[in-house]
Amino acid sequence: MKNLYLFILCLFPLTAMAQQPTAAQAADNRIGLTAQHVPQQTPFAAAFDTRFEISHTPGYVVELDKESLPEGFELTAEKQEKLSPGTVAYDLTFIPFTLGVSTFTAVTFNLKKQAGAQTLASALSEQVQIDVKPVKYFDEQTLRDIRPPYIPSSLLIWLLCLLVLGLIIYFAWYFYKEIQTRARELSHAQDNRPADEIALSKIEALLQSGLWERAQYKMFYIELGDILREYFWRRFKQDVSSDTSAELLRRARKIPQLKNLLLPLREYLNSSDLVKFAKVIPAQQTMQQDVGCVRKLVKETTPRPEQAQEEVR
Repeated sequence: MKNLYLFILCLFPLTAMAQQPTAAQAADNRIGLTAQHVPQQTPFAAAFDTRFEISHTPGYVVELDKESLPEGFELTAEKQEKLSPGTVAYDLTFIPFTLGVSTFTAVTFNLKKQAGAQTLASALSEQVQIDVKPVKYFDEQTLRDIRPPYIPSSLLIWLLCLLVLGLIIYFAWYFYKEIQTRARELSHAQDNRPADEIALSKIEALLQSGLWERAQYKMFYIELGDILREYFWRRFKQDVSSDTSAELLRRARKIPQLKNLLLPLREYLNSSDLVKFAKVIPAQQTMQQDVGCVRKLVKETTPRPEQAQEEVR
């Protein structure tokens, strides 16, 4: 029994020495908040930055306790920066969703041996009052409306009516031209005489009509132009009834029979335009030259008997 007591007395100092490092180690598990930067004012729904600097026992891990984050402020970004072996900084970005003076409550940071381990100690930040101001979105003086232009329904109705009216006018003009062409073809078909005979007879009838003697020069040249255009249709199958003088001359350049008659034809067309559009009073000699030009064009493009027989064949 005496030996047992001696064994226990020898074992007690060893147990006490083994417990001393554990107690010292527990005393070294320290953590504390050394600096805190939180703004006192911020606009509503505008992100603001905060910074917390924490000192702790070297070799341990500091973690943010996200359950302790303040209500009414949403955490959007988190960054940890190691300043020294025993100091770490947390940069946190929040967005406020409350108006007026709000309490930014204490944020908790836990000291752990390693990430996910049991909490050894904690540090709390200080509560801060933050004044959340309403946001001023724009300056009314420089306000610009980016909406599409407003078009009233009545304007759309008018535009639709104008479109329908334009289509009606177009189709009316188209059918008028078709009817005019058909009528011209029918009138031409009723006269079975050769084209040159019809043209020359109409020139003689124009000279006997008395238009020139009554000083109706414009009407005289209109009738002479119609005779020439009808001859183009009958002789060359070219519908020049609505062509301008320039357009008629361009068509004539493509007709081989008119190769040597382009110059007098152009002079006649220029003279005719001056009378019809510029109201120039032509001289008697000018009228005779123009009538002679049309006669010459008809006669020199009339097929000879040999050519007519070849065309028939």
